Amino acid sequence: MVWSGGMAWIADFPDPSNFYGPILGCAGAGEGGWNWAKFCDEELDQAAAAADAMARPDEAEARLEAWSDVYMQVMEQAPWVPVFNEQRFTIKSPRMGGADALYTDPVSIPVNYDYVYVTDVQ
Repeated sequence: MVWSGGMAWIADFPDPSNFYGPILGCAGAGEGGWNWAKFCDEELDQAAAAADAMARPDEAEARLEAWSDVYMQVMEQAPWVPVFNEQRFTIKSPRMGGADALYTDPVSIPVNYDYVYVTDVQ
């Protein structure tokens, strides 16, 4: 399977649930869904739902472990094989101004230079 969605899938919020449902879950395997491999494992869907239901702060570590187990099982089944994993870097000098999100938010990369400025103009 070749998977491409422009820039492909990016983590638009920092949580393991970001990837599973849309591109690996059974609900996304239907017509018009993003699960282009049509991968569907009902037991993994249940495990993912259980991991996602752990929302209390004292469950944070257990939640990450549960999601790790889900993804390890996905990898064992190999619904798709990644051949490219893009890494982007944005370098910021202490002289640069603008909201930190401009430099770290994947939606803003490449950086929107309309909102970036130099703090110590010489």
